[in-house]
Amino acid sequence: MVSLLVVVLLCAVGVVGGYGLGKAADGVRGLLAGPESLPADKVAAPEPLDMGGPATRCLPEDVELRLSASATTVTAGTPMSFMVRVANVGRVPCLFDGAAASRAVTITDESGKEKVWSSADCGDGSTMLLLGPEDVNVGEVHWKSVQGCAKKAPVVGAGTYQATASLADVPGATSEPVTLTVAAKAKAKAKAAATPSPDATPGADEKADDANASKAEEETPDTSVTDDEPPEDG
Repeated sequence: MVSLLVVVLLCAVGVVGGYGLGKAADGVRGLLAGPESLPADKVAAPEPLDMGGPATRCLPEDVELRLSASATTVTAGTPMSFMVRVANVGRVPCLFDGAAASRAVTITDESGKEKVWSSADCGDGSTMLLLGPEDVNVGEVHWKSVQGCAKKAPVVGAGTYQATASLADVPGATSEPVTLTVAAKAKAKAKAAATPSPDATPGADEKADDANASKAEEETPDTSVTDDEPPEDG
């Protein structure tokens, strides 16, 4: 009854106001339809993450790599170490290879273009590690400022180098470079001259040499020839 009365009143207002019966009918339908419905994607809650599901390989955007060095200035041939920190900054657990062949520290020249050494060349095998969200894993890598992995690898020359960490199984995951300075080895010092014994008397060596020379002259027979003839017998 109330709805019918509202319809009649609106129709009358529409006709009197010059809007026409169609406008009045649209207004009535708007009142009877209620509020505008929202899209389904705005109403539904986001799908929860399956934290217990199978872990997948870490993606570059899920991993943060940081590299630190035990020293930034070393003498050529002196051992040093790097700490490689891998953090999961994603929302789900993920797997990465933490073996030395994958968690690599690479040394390049100052320009970063020419490779000098890499720990990836000195190891093999695989060690898959699981990182949960916000988990951190730290590994250590050693370098003796040499070129290559052989026991008698040549020592790098003095100069400036760059060190960078990366994950072979997570392409694109790299650390910021660390600048290193390698100083040349100190040259071996010349042997110190022999010093005289504290008990020795100054000039004793010279006197001994003169005495030995005089003794040698006395012991040497006189073989010189003279012009004197022996006396004649009377």
